[in-house]
Amino acid sequence: MNEVAVKQKRAVAYVRVSTTEQAEQGYSIDAQIQTIKQYCQRQNLDLVEVYADRGISGKSLSKRQQLQALLAGAQRDEFEMVVIWKNSRLARNVKLLLEIVDTLQAHNIELYSISENFRIDTASGKLMLQVMASVSEFERNEISENVLLGMKKRARDGYTNGNRVLGYDNTKLADGTKTLAVNEDEARVVRFIFDTYLQHQGLRSIANEANHRGYQTKRGNSFSTTAVRDILRNPVYVGLVQYGKYEQWELKRRRGKMADPILVRGKHTAIISQATWDQVQTRLKAQSRTPKWNQQGANLLTGLLRCPECGGPMAASNTTNTLKDGTKKHIRYYSCANFRNKGTAVCHANSIRADEAEALVAEKLMLVLREPNIGQKVVQQMTTKWSEQQQLLQQLIGSKQQNIEELDRKKQRLQATIDEEPLVKADLEPRIHQLMVEQVQAEADLQALKNRAQEKPEDVLAQNVYQLLRLVAEIVSEQATKTLKAIYQAFIESVTFDRQKKLVWVHMRFDDEVVASLKQYEKGTSKAGVPFLHGEQVIKFSI
Repeated sequence: MNEVAVKQKRAVAYVRVSTTEQAEQGYSIDAQIQTIKQYCQRQNLDLVEVYADRGISGKSLSKRQQLQALLAGAQRDEFEMVVIWKNSRLARNVKLLLEIVDTLQAHNIELYSISENFRIDTASGKLMLQVMASVSEFERNEISENVLLGMKKRARDGYTNGNRVLGYDNTKLADGTKTLAVNEDEARVVRFIFDTYLQHQGLRSIANEANHRGYQTKRGNSFSTTAVRDILRNPVYVGLVQYGKYEQWELKRRRGKMADPILVRGKHTAIISQATWDQVQTRLKAQSRTPKWNQQGANLLTGLLRCPECGGPMAASNTTNTLKDGTKKHIRYYSCANFRNKGTAVCHANSIRADEAEALVAEKLMLVLREPNIGQKVVQQMTTKWSEQQQLLQQLIGSKQQNIEELDRKKQRLQATIDEEPLVKADLEPRIHQLMVEQVQAEADLQALKNRAQEKPEDVLAQNVYQLLRLVAEIVSEQATKTLKAIYQAFIESVTFDRQKKLVWVHMRFDDEVVASLKQYEKGTSKAGVPFLHGEQVIKFSI
């Protein structure tokens, strides 16, 4: 009698766990795998692979690499059956679950859920799947709503919801309530950012200085302009708790901005004063109202041209003149933005025709950038600037040393008082501790200043600077508005002028951003082999 060998059906397991709470309730990865292995042994299934997504939510497919690998294997016909412990492990919303099921069925692959005991190869099984998936989705939404209610209550009570914030450590009160405690080392960085911004420094300048000082974000990364902006906008630093600014962020992103987020006085200690916060927010709002530079625009000097009277920005405008023959002529002007916004009490129009101003700038650039000795002059300016910075650093170092010595003297006087009158020890020790904290901070600042003073400027060859500026001159001469405006915005800090005397001063800078712009231009041309400067050094000079 011939025995017909029955081929084992190839099966794969899919398991997932998203939180430690689920693991505690018996949903652990190991428990799911063990249950599936036992089922496969009983059913004589060949378990060829286990796909496990650990610590990942079942809301979407994008972050679940193992599930994506399973679906890819299904398309390659690598197995005939998928075994899961529960349908919620596969997906937590009906739409996604049915999409996965349809993909499996399209390749004749069975799906079996051990916990619910059903298959999808029958009409009743698929109906049961949809019902159970709907229940799972309802449970998930209910859990989310309960969590959201709890987080809202914490916020209204003045407590944050566990996010890590620079300047604070997450801690617990005696009753177990989580709250924020000031981290003095990090708080010093936060105060530096707010104070420096009020000194009219830009976000990039602040980030650069913070990185030079060795400061880091809460996650241990270098500061970026985005990180600086987020700190300046975070009300936690003025003692407030904000929650619910956006709803359903993963789905709606910024379109989910709420009209009335929770904003209450927090239980934590503020790091900055209300006055500082108000001043910073005023400046941030003023800057946000300034239109962003548009590369496609025709006004090359937007954001660069400064009023010769008040030093404020010049804004572009258009006027239409009707000629004697009836034709209309459109003329562009730059005029003082402060005059246009605030009137003659602040400044005057100081208008200049746009074509005239742009021609003056281009003419000055062409004249100076092609001067044979321009490279040497720029290097000389750099050397002078570096010497001035060194002198300033030495003054700051001396001032900081005096500050440290004064703090030490205060500590000694307080300690002497305690030695003479032991009964005042309890009253004076907190002040001594505060002086010690201030001294540690001052010593850290002193070391940062000394480190900067020891930095040596990079050797910049005059010939390299000359060739770099010649490339800029070639771009200016081509007069391609888009490219020219990009270069202007990158390497010109500001332009000031005297319209009557037809004099113009162009204040320029070179750093990595400028070099990147020039390299991008060079890629699209036949110009090659131009030496570029590297590193974070900023070259500033005026012509």
